[in-house]
Amino acid sequence: MRSNHERIATAFDLLVRGVQPFVEAELKSAYGDRWTNAARTSFRDRDGTGALKWDAHSVLTVMWDQWNSVFRRRLSHGDRSLVSELREFRNRWAHQGQFDFDDAYRVLDSVHRLLKSARVAEAAHLEREKLDLMNSEFNHRLDVLARESKLRMRRWRNASLYAFCCATIVYALWQEFHEASAIFICITMGVFAYMITQAFKERPILAGPHECFRCGRIIYSDPCPYCEVKHVDSEMPVTESESASTPFTNAPIHHHQSR
Repeated sequence: MRSNHERIATAFDLLVRGVQPFVEAELKSAYGDRWTNAARTSFRDRDGTGALKWDAHSVLTVMWDQWNSVFRRRLSHGDRSLVSELREFRNRWAHQGQFDFDDAYRVLDSVHRLLKSARVAEAAHLEREKLDLMNSEFNHRLDVLARESKLRMRRWRNASLYAFCCATIVYALWQEFHEASAIFICITMGVFAYMITQAFKERPILAGPHECFRCGRIIYSDPCPYCEVKHVDSEMPVTESESASTPFTNAPIHHHQSR
């Protein structure tokens, strides 16, 4: 089961793979042979000797800084908002920030929208990633609801059993000892009342080993690895570390991880 952090890493890898040719083509169209110098101005260290590597940071930074000069001709104002939002998420991701389902879906959806606006094939791959994320979250929530439903049934079953046992013992004591059994009856009723109260205080086990409500196997995480619909792709996306091994240009440009 992939974490939200890993899913976001995949989304940024797809963003780089899909948008890099688009960014280069638009820069060349606007600046001609001077496009590398224009890209260099988007980074603080403009006189460095290192070669810039395309990653999510460099792609989004160039798109943001060159928006008015280059990209507003092909992309909408809404797309610019997506670029700004993804820059914030990318910095948070690079600093190992925490991402819940809403955050992860927001990143995947924003990357998907930007890829669609750039009209690149990676948009279809990102759409499958979004569906896989939603399917995992749906299965997790369904599993939790099923466990809570089973717990409610067990509460009422145990409470009914305790009440029946209590009534049976009280009746037997009264029939045998009458008024002399009053104190024993009070103790019995108090014990069973406590047991019934504790039964309704029980909470579902959402962590640790538990039974999957679909396949019945004992699992240690959510969702069930045996039931989970696995996302299989014929082509694996390149990682950011792999994309970083391809020089953006031979021109001397430094790559900064954050601004």
